[in-house]
Amino acid sequence: MLFNSGAGMLETSEKLQNNQTHLVTLPTDKYDELLREVTAQGLFERTYLHYCLNTAIGVVVMGISLYALTLTDSATWQILNAIVFAFFSAQIGIICHDLSHGEVFKSAKVNDFAAMMLWGLLCGLSESRWYYKHNIHHRNPNHIGHDPDMEILFVFSNYQAERRSALCKKWFFPNQHILFWIALSFVYPFNVASSMGYILRNFTPRSIFELELMVLHFIFLIGLPFYFLPIHVAALFIFTVFLVRGVYMGTIFAPNHKGEEMLDEEGVFNWTYQITFTRNIIPTWLNFYVLGGLVFQIEHHLFPSMSRLKCWQARQIVKQFCREHNLRYHETTWLGSMLEIHRSLRQEALNWKN
Repeated sequence: MLFNSGAGMLETSEKLQNNQTHLVTLPTDKYDELLREVTAQGLFERTYLHYCLNTAIGVVVMGISLYALTLTDSATWQILNAIVFAFFSAQIGIICHDLSHGEVFKSAKVNDFAAMMLWGLLCGLSESRWYYKHNIHHRNPNHIGHDPDMEILFVFSNYQAERRSALCKKWFFPNQHILFWIALSFVYPFNVASSMGYILRNFTPRSIFELELMVLHFIFLIGLPFYFLPIHVAALFIFTVFLVRGVYMGTIFAPNHKGEEMLDEEGVFNWTYQITFTRNIIPTWLNFYVLGGLVFQIEHHLFPSMSRLKCWQARQIVKQFCREHNLRYHETTWLGSMLEIHRSLRQEALNWKN
């Protein structure tokens, strides 16, 4: 059964007809045809220069930012410094995301090793935990009970809400459209805690090494500010890094599926839902850089090992495919995506106001 975010279950034939492009399913041989076409166009070729330049810029700026801790103890300047540090560390995080998907190098082992090192040292997160959770999401986007990214406090349909506690229904859901934006501030610390929990539940030589990398990251992130700055300025720097990382990560990943159509737990997932349950951001070179190429979320879900740089070309092929097969291909501006999420959250919140 298909669920319309913020509007509950689609119960009437009229509503189903209005959402017919969400319901279109195709056999897997159609996906194979699409895959062959993008492969024939050379869209799985590697883009080493792109990733080398972006990684180098991120690492150098993070290094300069840490050096800037020694230059002034002005709270204002160190808050600005923290914003710069957080922005470029999140940029490295998006490169880590691409490494974990196998987008950067031909060798799976090289992708894996580079991802583990960068995730741990420069982002303070576990690659193993990210890989495990994120790959499950990629197989089942917006499939209730199967997509771990749906297992959050916020709900986008009555079906989700009915499974939650009476406390959530009475106190949380009526205000969720406001609380969601506040919660973005906690995205990064939540991921750090989740990484630690995953490592402790899956204690292996690799997880121990990932833990060591994370500890080393936080020794530098916390130790250096307190060594060079007054205590209150150091605390402001660290707080700002955590805050900006969280908000930035949230505003990168939230636009992709939140507020889009969902499939109930018993529903059979079809590969076309990778398209119809997903939202693209209308691409410009600026938002492509700032959002780490995830403006092409539809293409990324269809071809997760494709370099982000090749998604510009893949987009045209996928859009043509969708036109030919009556599939919904939804893209909007970044601000438009935020408004769609807010409206969906607010619509569901109104259902619990009384």
